[in-house]
Amino acid sequence: MSSATPEAPAAEREYRDVRRANGLALRHCRCCAGVDDPAVEEAHSAFSVTLVERGAFTYRTQAGRARLGAGWLMLGNEGDGYTCSHEDGDGTGDDCVALSLSEAMVDGMLAALGASGSRLRFDRAGLPPVPRVTALLQALGSGGAEGFALEEAAFATIAAVHGALHDTAPPAPLARDDERARAAMLHMDTHGTQELSLDDLARAADLSPFHLLRVFRQAIGITPHQYLMRVRLQRAIALLRDTRLPITEIAYASGWSDLSNFNRAFQRELRCSPRELRRGDPKLLSRDGRAASGRPGT
Repeated sequence: MSSATPEAPAAEREYRDVRRANGLALRHCRCCAGVDDPAVEEAHSAFSVTLVERGAFTYRTQAGRARLGAGWLMLGNEGDGYTCSHEDGDGTGDDCVALSLSEAMVDGMLAALGASGSRLRFDRAGLPPVPRVTALLQALGSGGAEGFALEEAAFATIAAVHGALHDTAPPAPLARDDERARAAMLHMDTHGTQELSLDDLARAADLSPFHLLRVFRQAIGITPHQYLMRVRLQRAIALLRDTRLPITEIAYASGWSDLSNFNRAFQRELRCSPRELRRGDPKLLSRDGRAASGRPGT
């Protein structure tokens, strides 16, 4: 599930190299662990940003604990041990795409982003969906290996993650509040393409609307509105990749009622238009890496 030293039995973990460059690697991992299978000790052999494409699991490492689902990012520090357990899964395991980076590569990227002298150390285990990172990693996995696509997309990924880490509050809620925030999150995961109100979410979480706003950001790291926009963008990315539906239909099917708002949200989060993403050139996604380190769209 990440750039790790695989110690689990082969039947539980299947790693496949997608592509490599000096100091960089992109791998696909399929985990076949079931709900009752014990967690397996592993160790990150490099810094890594891992996109969960399918499934749900709990990730524990020195930086904390995170329950990860589709679209979430799993963060790994070089040398840290970790475990993953699937008590929240559906019994079919999960699929992930992991980008791993050497320390020298990360240092060079941080310097280019104006953070020279700092060292990358992820201070939390995961991040809620960052649609730009989803698009970058999925574009690399579907082609476009010519030239410097891997290096450019890796730089844009670190820029986006670096920006998201500085913009989101590290989660530290009470267990009860965490469960209620996740109930609201699950409601958006399930009904995010429909018209939703804050009252709808509050009922799903059994909280007052404004109590939910406070609890959700504390538990998830972003606001409910930001999460809903990211759910809809994740849906749009999948439809652009897997169908030939017109872009207007994709906007409506993803939950937008206004095409111009869809295009603005897409451009703000992904630094490209829906049409450019559909053409599948990862260089379009990785342009302007410095800009990608700004605040996520709201």
